[in-house]
Amino acid sequence: MKKFLFVTLVTLLLTAGVVSAQIVEVTIPDELPEGITVTYWHEWDQAQQQAIDIIINDFNENNPYGITVEQVYQGNTGNLRDQLTAAITSGALPSLSGAIFADVAQSYYLDGVIVPLDAYYNHPKWGFTEEELADLNQDLLDINRIEGEPFNGQLLAWPIGVSGVVLSVNLDMLAELGFDGPPETFETFREVACAAAEMTGPGGEDIFGFPIRINNFDLYSFVLSNGGYVFDEETGYYNFTNEGFINTLQFFQDLYNDGCAYIPETSFQNTAHFAFGLNPMAVGSSVGVPFIRNDIISSGSGIENWINTTTPWTDDNRTLQVSMRSIGMFATSPEEQLATWLFIKHMASAPSQVTWTEYAQYQPYTTSGLQALTDEWLAENPQFASIREILLSGEVRVWSPPALAVSADVNDLLEELISSVLTGGVDVAAAAAEAEEEARLLVDEMRASME
Repeated sequence: MKKFLFVTLVTLLLTAGVVSAQIVEVTIPDELPEGITVTYWHEWDQAQQQAIDIIINDFNENNPYGITVEQVYQGNTGNLRDQLTAAITSGALPSLSGAIFADVAQSYYLDGVIVPLDAYYNHPKWGFTEEELADLNQDLLDINRIEGEPFNGQLLAWPIGVSGVVLSVNLDMLAELGFDGPPETFETFREVACAAAEMTGPGGEDIFGFPIRINNFDLYSFVLSNGGYVFDEETGYYNFTNEGFINTLQFFQDLYNDGCAYIPETSFQNTAHFAFGLNPMAVGSSVGVPFIRNDIISSGSGIENWINTTTPWTDDNRTLQVSMRSIGMFATSPEEQLATWLFIKHMASAPSQVTWTEYAQYQPYTTSGLQALTDEWLAENPQFASIREILLSGEVRVWSPPALAVSADVNDLLEELISSVLTGGVDVAAAAAEAEEEARLLVDEMRASME
């Protein structure tokens, strides 16, 4: 999937002292008794639920150990996280759960409830063969490896799929505006946004410019593609005052002040407006394609000729920001943990990867999963195919945000920064410096709490 990978993996502890942790001891049986039940909590619904049904049913019917996976839908990601928090307190954890990301996995590891996967991954009997290991995209798996004490590079979660922050582009609208393809440079991007803001739709409706969400992940994508960075690994602190970061904030402020951009009222209004034909391009998730399609149908806009691509870029800075939605194994009995691992391996198989991809639109993390997609399916799903081609080309950096315990608080800081830059009339450099200092204090507080 990747030819040139740039993944930022930051330890929870940074340069602080070792924090005490209740480490889960892994014991792997030589044999597995039949009839074990694995409980899987997840957050999937609609097409994703259909996919997980197929994958689980296939495993239940065909595994040679009589393992039964029982799935429990726990609502959205937030609800599932709440259920896991309660289960840690009560001791009634599932065998396996979704809604696991690298930062959350660190916390569960320190709580002594999540099981590192390396012993299973490398086991001579139960692990992957050399051929299977070669099929896995190791760089993507490494996003869930946490360096430093007490994690020591262990694999704390397993991916269920890879999504990216993408730019959806209405090619017909761009053609009407005089552009022959998606904007590749920041200059062309501005031209498209400003031209669209002056446009009137076929029904006399106003067409908006570019929707800037108050969203740190959208900002990250533009910053990285503009030659900037978010976190300084040498100092162990966030950096919002580097040239690429400041230039991106200034770019957004100028777009907004010049009437070429607007702020959506809700998180997904930007892509809803896109589906309704009310803007030419919007940033969202690569797995949001089915939702945009549903909005296109419900709106009657008739939009057909649209693709997903990356945000514009400078020089060789083209970047695709990825998110590894993952699952985690929780401490139960040695036998139940082994049965859970065998189901995880099943999810990594080519048939499971293809099923999950075709229903849920997540990019596979195996070469076989990518290669097994049919030409027919790819032709029917050009938005998926366009991102797949970008990944396979090797001409894009693949980047994942730093996984720190203070990430959520820093994200709040950045949302405040974006809002003030757009609507507060602030000096960009001064506002960024203030936010950077607040982020520094958060990191210092985190370090102090772990000494």
